[in-house]
Amino acid sequence: MPFYQCIAPIGVITAEMKQEIVDEITRIHCEATGGLPLFVQVQFDEVNPENVFQNRKLSSAIRLHVRMRAGRPAEVRHQMMMDYTNLLSRVTAVPIVDIMIGIVETSYENVMESGQRLPPPGDEESWKAKFANM
Repeated sequence: MPFYQCIAPIGVITAEMKQEIVDEITRIHCEATGGLPLFVQVQFDEVNPENVFQNRKLSSAIRLHVRMRAGRPAEVRHQMMMDYTNLLSRVTAVPIVDIMIGIVETSYENVMESGQRLPPPGDEESWKAKFANM
């Protein structure tokens, strides 16, 4: 279920950077949550640089919007946000002050993946077993 939308001005993130970011987002997410890489989705949206502002000025700001299943401890979410912030800054050379990470949590009852409703927190193992051969 996790869906990551990375929004940046055109030209800030190259194709090579995108692959590294995707690989690292997937690794961080799976290590933090126990989720399967199969379901980690990352989308890059590049916008006209004339349309990105921060502090009333044009900016090379990057925004990473995360939608994931609710129920993880605040400490886990905080570490994920720190890891994503550091990743984006390291790979793109955009200063940390210009990177925003936002996590929106969704109840498991409101998400279906590959035709299967997500399990409640704590019931992941039997659900994950359905996808072991994918």
